[in-house]
Amino acid sequence: MVHPDNIAGEESNNESSRRKAFVVLSCERGGKIDGLLCISVICGIHNYALETNIHGHPSACRLSCEEKDVVSELSTIKVAPRNILADLKKKPDSVSNIKQVYNERYNLKVMKMGPRSEMRHLLKLLGDNQYVSSFRTCEDKVTVRDIFWTHPDDLQ
Repeated sequence: MVHPDNIAGEESNNESSRRKAFVVLSCERGGKIDGLLCISVICGIHNYALETNIHGHPSACRLSCEEKDVVSELSTIKVAPRNILADLKKKPDSVSNIKQVYNERYNLKVMKMGPRSEMRHLLKLLGDNQYVSSFRTCEDKVTVRDIFWTHPDDLQ
């Protein structure tokens, strides 16, 4: 059974006037759908008024500044995202979801790295923490061919 939250995309095909319009739904996790879902569009307009206030709806919510601080603190001490979400959910009015936690962790990582690539950031961290490191590049002088690092205490 495919949960509605796991539906990744849709495809439509109505190229021929003899074919009925159809929509194919697929699971974002690559699962297989065990059946056929047929949807018939009777009228192309909504039969209900659209919501004017989406306050509190999970898809419209973002992490508050306080929640972002919690994600930052807990990520710094290597707490797993599911446990960060559990901590955020302790507040009764929280509508946070795991995707928001992962997105905030990604944003924190990008801010920490700045304009550096992952390799340049690694080399910076090695230098900042006094690791002994060495690397060789290919003939193009851009691609790293070999890299070595060790903690200074391991050299004794």
